[in-house]
Amino acid sequence: MQLTTEPKHEEQFTAFIDFLGFSEVSKDTDNSTRLKILDLLLSLSELRGEFDVQSTAQETGKMHQYRPVISTFSDHIVFSCPLEPISTVTGHDEHGTAVVVMLMFNRLLTRIAAAALRIGFLLRGGATIGKLYHSRGVVFGEALVEAYEIESHTAIYPRVVLSSKITSKGTWIENQVGVIKGGDGLYHFDYFTMLLLSASMPGDSHAANVKAWFEDVSGRIDRNLREFESKGQLNKLAKWAWFAREFRSGMERSGPEFLSTFGVSLDAISWPR
Repeated sequence: MQLTTEPKHEEQFTAFIDFLGFSEVSKDTDNSTRLKILDLLLSLSELRGEFDVQSTAQETGKMHQYRPVISTFSDHIVFSCPLEPISTVTGHDEHGTAVVVMLMFNRLLTRIAAAALRIGFLLRGGATIGKLYHSRGVVFGEALVEAYEIESHTAIYPRVVLSSKITSKGTWIENQVGVIKGGDGLYHFDYFTMLLLSASMPGDSHAANVKAWFEDVSGRIDRNLREFESKGQLNKLAKWAWFAREFRSGMERSGPEFLSTFGVSLDAISWPR
């Protein structure tokens, strides 16, 4: 198997993700939670192999493997994927390239969000297309700056908002599964619908583990909504209330038959619609 050539400063799909509330938890949390956070961050690099894109060059018959790059520092995650290699895989079909990249990232985002919820974090981020160098522990470029600015100034709620450099491309946004348009006109990834599937690794205990995750997260949401409202912590309340509504909507889109597979019912939760 032949790997891709040396990474360079090139056009890439780039996402910047932040764990909301991380700094507060890092100061006050116990060792058990710290270890869970560390395990989550360390596991991200291992996830890359699950999202490989492979192709065979017709001229040489050699297999090429393209893998997204993921870096973590403190409570931040940077995900990037060069577009030219994926375009080659899809025969330079821009819509096909968009589907591969967007689905790849949304699957990863859902996995991270499910794991973060287990230890009490929400995610927020920004995603764009632009020049980036991301290799050997170094990441820099205009795409990173724009993705960070979207996360810190535009997203507001626990969502990953798409930049106009993505949404202005009809082939990137039209008929895309896993992308929804919010009431404020901003597009963001729909990681809510498939959260249940990502709550546990497949296996004999998958359904039971998913149900346990759902019950734990449901209880956490309910407690947070009550606590933040009673303490007048309106900024935190707004974020968790927004997430609660989107999570409920995502489960509704999944359908009752899907939920019943895991013994989960919307009747069991009391968050606001």
